[in-house]
Amino acid sequence: MFDAEGLDLLQLARKQVLKGDYAEALRSFQLALQLLVFDGNLAVHPQYLSHYGVALAGSAGKIEEGRRLCERSIQLEPYEPEHYLNLGVVLLMRGDQAGALTAFSRGLAVRSDHPDLLERIRTAERRRTVLFPALHRDHVLNRCLGKIIAARRLTRLS
Repeated sequence: MFDAEGLDLLQLARKQVLKGDYAEALRSFQLALQLLVFDGNLAVHPQYLSHYGVALAGSAGKIEEGRRLCERSIQLEPYEPEHYLNLGVVLLMRGDQAGALTAFSRGLAVRSDHPDLLERIRTAERRRTVLFPALHRDHVLNRCLGKIIAARRLTRLS
């Protein structure tokens, strides 16, 4: 049978990922994976696979590997909204906001009242369109002029 300590570590790692503590989550996952070898095969539930992908991307910088793990968990469990949430988080780490919004929306199609997905959608939609679409969002012109315009809006509201 499975080691209870290993399962507890997986649950702890999942909670750490949801809180955004990716370094600690990665350590917990690595310890759990050492304990959960069963008959020479690694036995990890797809939900933990998805969270492990986020921990890898967030802590070790292995964004593409994390994305692949999240996508694999969606293939195994397309009815689980947290997989879409995790994929969206990894895509945000990669700078792919449009892909992240798509992932969050797909997760909401599975469960329309998922609080974390709803919050991620609200947060992502707060960003305004860039002033110069030909330039990246982080370009100095978009950043500086965006701040000036935002400050003017605040002074008008006061």
